[in-house]
Amino acid sequence: MRMKELCEATGMPRTAIHHYQREGLLPPAEKTATNAAVYGPEHVGRLELIRALRGDELGPFGLDRVRAIVEMVDGGVAPEVAAALLSLPGAYRPAGGADSGADRGLSLSEVARDAGISLSTCRELLRAGLLVASDGEGKPSFDGADVGAAKLVAGLLGEGDIRVTDLEPVAELVAETVRYERALMELSTARLDPATASSRRRAMYRSLLALHTYLFVRTISEPDEAG
Repeated sequence: MRMKELCEATGMPRTAIHHYQREGLLPPAEKTATNAAVYGPEHVGRLELIRALRGDELGPFGLDRVRAIVEMVDGGVAPEVAAALLSLPGAYRPAGGADSGADRGLSLSEVARDAGISLSTCRELLRAGLLVASDGEGKPSFDGADVGAAKLVAGLLGEGDIRVTDLEPVAELVAETVRYERALMELSTARLDPATASSRRRAMYRSLLALHTYLFVRTISEPDEAG
C-alpha cells in the first residue's frame, strides 16, 4: 500500500508516520522510486502498537519508552508485558537496538547480571516459577521481560524479610489461573472453525489480561490507603 492508504488504514496523518520513521520506530519500507515507497501489514501493526503506547490503551508513554517497548516486542515479548514492565520505576531497558539481538536469547547468568542479582537467586526464581523461560533451540532462553521481572522480584526481596519462598505461592496461583483460562478459551472456541477460534482466543486473551489489571487495581490498596 502507498502512504495515502497507510494513513487511511491507521488513521494517522502523514506527518506523524514520517516522524515515527525518522525516529526509527517503523520497519523499513520497500522503496519503489526516489520519493515513493510501499508499506505492508507490518507497518499497520507497528503504527497501531505505537498509537496504543502513546495513548491510554497501553500508555501513555514518551518516545523513549515507546522505543524500548518496541525493542522488547521485536525480541518476542508481548506488548502488554513490555508496557507493564517499562511503566515501573527502575524498569529494565534493552541495551541494544531492535536488530542488535541484545534482548534475545539471554542465558540465566546474563539475566542475573543485567538484573543485578546473583545467579543462585535467579535459579531460585526459576525453580519457584517466578521466572518463566522460553524454549530457545532446545534449551531455556530468556529476554528483557525476564530481566525486568528479576529486577522487580529483587526489589521485593530487599523489602523487610521477604524471601523467594514467600513469593512462590503467587506464581502457583497465577499458573493455576492460566490453566483455568486456557481451558475456558478452548471450551468456548471448541465448535468454531480454526481461523475464527484463533481470533476469538486472541480477543479473550486481551480481555482477560485487562480484567486481571482491573481486579488487582481495585482489590489491592496502596499502603497509605489500607488504613
